[in-house]
Amino acid sequence: MQNNHRAVALPRPTSTGQPPSTELLMQVVHYVMENLHVDLSVSALASRFSVKESSLLAAFQSHTGVALDQFVLRRRIERALHLLKNCDASDSEIAAGIGWGAAPAFQAAFLNYLGVSPSEYRRSLPPKQQLASLERRKRPSKSTCLPREESRGRALRVLAV
Repeated sequence: MQNNHRAVALPRPTSTGQPPSTELLMQVVHYVMENLHVDLSVSALASRFSVKESSLLAAFQSHTGVALDQFVLRRRIERALHLLKNCDASDSEIAAGIGWGAAPAFQAAFLNYLGVSPSEYRRSLPPKQQLASLERRKRPSKSTCLPREESRGRALRVLAV
C-alpha cells in the first residue's frame, strides 16, 4: 500500500488568536513612548496592533511586570516632570502635549501620582532652575519644549522596568 499522506501547511492563526509576541510588545512600548499625546487606552492600543485587549493586557503584564495602564501613566508623568523642569510650558500646554487634554485632568493625575501639584513641583526646584524657567516664560512665543522627545533605543530598556 502506498502512503498518500503528504505534509500540508496549515494556515497560521491570526494575530488575534495568539498572545502578542515580544516583538509586538516592543512595538507597543515604542509607540507609547513616541505618542504620549494620543489616545493610549487599552482599546486603542489593541485596535492599533490588531490584538485582543485581554491578550495585550496579560502579555504586557507578563513580559514587563507592569500593567499597561500604569506604564502609560508613568511615561506621561515622567514627560511632565521633564517639561516642568526644563520648559516654560503652562499646565494646559503640558496636558495637551502628553495626552490629558485639559489642565485639570493633568493636575489631578500629577497630584494623585506624586502627592504634589505641578506648580508645587516647579516651586520645589532649585533656585537656579526656577530662574531659568522664569526667564523662558518671559519669551513671547509658546514653549519650544513640547515637540516629542526622541526616545529611540529607550524602548528596549523600558521592558526591564
